[in-house]
Amino acid sequence: MNRKIGLISSIVICYLVTVFLICLVIALFAQNIFTENLSYGVCTVLSWGWVATTCAYSCFTQKEYSAAAKIGVSIGVIYATIISIVYFTQLTTVLYKSVDEIILQAFSFTSAGSWLFNLDLLGYGLLSISTFFIGLTLQTKDKIDSALKLLLMLHGIFFVCMFVPILPLPATNQGNGGTIALICWCLFFLSICILSILHFKRLNDNSNSKESV
Repeated sequence: MNRKIGLISSIVICYLVTVFLICLVIALFAQNIFTENLSYGVCTVLSWGWVATTCAYSCFTQKEYSAAAKIGVSIGVIYATIISIVYFTQLTTVLYKSVDEIILQAFSFTSAGSWLFNLDLLGYGLLSISTFFIGLTLQTKDKIDSALKLLLMLHGIFFVCMFVPILPLPATNQGNGGTIALICWCLFFLSICILSILHFKRLNDNSNSKESV
């Protein structure tokens, strides 16, 4: 069951990142309310999928790496909680403008430098830390696992995004720089998702082989 959950959750997050990537590409050419809100929903479910994936990874961790696995899962839960709050707010309060306009500006994710925009960066910074610790626990048995471990740990570099709101940088929505940066992130994280699928698929195949013997 642990292997199947890991495989299914990896497939789910792979699909969700792909949908998010498509929404971002569309956003480069024109504003689209549907794809914008779709991306919010997709990223919310993506955060839940990552928690399931980290739990699956932790089930195959050697005892000496159990602390790192628990840190990876725990921080992943915090990331999912923050992201769920951010995007659920966009799909409810912001979408239907159910609060005063001044409060709405603080809640709006499209307003760079707003409270929830900064909270979103904190969330993805925590995701990066989670992937780093999960990467520490991965036991490499072949080239796929070696590449997966490397990408998981390299993804930890993105934790710096959580410090961007702290720096005295001017808030701006001009240009497509942020969208392009997210597209690059999607391609990076999509590689992790694909390798995770291959990782858990191999575990499932090995388990089935042993059961048939």
